[in-house]
Amino acid sequence: MTYLSGRAKKRTTLFRYGVFVIVVAGLLMAWLSIKKIIHPVTVPILTFYAGTRESFSMFPEFFRGYLTSHTTLLKEQQDHMAKIAMLENLLAEKEGLLKEAANLALFDPSHDGTPTRITLLYPLMHDSTSLYSTILLSKGFKDGIVLDDMVYVQGKQAACTIKEVYTSSSLCLLLTASGVRTEGVTSSSSLVLSLTGRGGHFVADVIRDTQIAIGEKVYLRSDPSVSLGVVQAVIHNNQDTSWHVFVQGAYNPVQATTLYVKH
Repeated sequence: MTYLSGRAKKRTTLFRYGVFVIVVAGLLMAWLSIKKIIHPVTVPILTFYAGTRESFSMFPEFFRGYLTSHTTLLKEQQDHMAKIAMLENLLAEKEGLLKEAANLALFDPSHDGTPTRITLLYPLMHDSTSLYSTILLSKGFKDGIVLDDMVYVQGKQAACTIKEVYTSSSLCLLLTASGVRTEGVTSSSSLVLSLTGRGGHFVADVIRDTQIAIGEKVYLRSDPSVSLGVVQAVIHNNQDTSWHVFVQGAYNPVQATTLYVKH
């Protein structure tokens, strides 16, 4: 009985091995057939997967390289901007020195070489109600501006006198402001004119039949080297005992021009 049982087990084992071999052989034969069908489909998928995986593996390296290059470019740009700013500052400084030297000769041609300091000023925002009365200037006592300084425009033409001084600005009263009185003298006849400001120009009364020409220059009586303006018109009436002389002031407050004070 034991002998028969052993033979039965042996047959069962052989049968199982046989079935396994047959299944494996069948699968191999089937795979060869299936491979021919799915190969055209799987190859593009596998190729895409391999390429995508390679791209993702390269991306961190590319990103690090991009950040490094970007940082380097930013640093170089900052260095260039700093150099440009330094050069612009040096250029502005040299232009300022040249400008002051030129202004010294231009504003005061009679300068004899004695050391003279000229302070350049620029008009700040005007109050439209006082456009022909006062002007706020860009320099104050920290720049050496003091009360009653005479302020000029190009050609040593008087514009205004300092009436209020602040830290970095000053208020200048125009000589042509309404009611301001200034003594002038004509260039050809040395006729003394008592000029009264009328908001942009002067008016003076002279004795009837006084000889005065249109276009004649008028200078400051206390300093004939300083110009006040030009005779613009003479209004007369044969029945009047005096004539009205209109003198156009040297400074036009509507124009944003450069002014200066000579110390």
